[in-house]
Amino acid sequence: MTEACPDCKALKFNGETKGMCCATGKIKLPQLGEPPEPLKTLLARYTAESKHFLSNIKKYNSCFQMTSFGAEIVTAQFMPTFKVKGQIYHKAGSLLQFPDGQYKFLQMYFIGDELNARCGISTGMKRSIVSQL
Repeated sequence: MTEACPDCKALKFNGETKGMCCATGKIKLPQLGEPPEPLKTLLARYTAESKHFLSNIKKYNSCFQMTSFGAEIVTAQFMPTFKVKGQIYHKAGSLLQFPDGQYKFLQMYFIGDELNARCGISTGMKRSIVSQL
């Protein structure tokens, strides 16, 4: 991301089309403020915990999803662009507890130990980071 949009100053991925971010100046958004703590510290990349968080940011983001994106992905060129074959769907899961006691998606918000369920979504998650978010 070395090029910036001349209109909104957004950093662009290599090969990203001109005007994709702000429709060539037609869309104007307010300036983002500083993120609140503890997110600001986790994004700073100063500590080992911060570096771990940024290296695993997709996993931490998945901790808080209420549904899961589903599709047959055909190609993925770079991070924000991919092609899908067939239909896109969301896996929301049941609001009732599964027989094995595993909580997923919306169940985490209504049933059981939410923190343990979130930490169990992916390997390598640090409980101390999830509890801050």
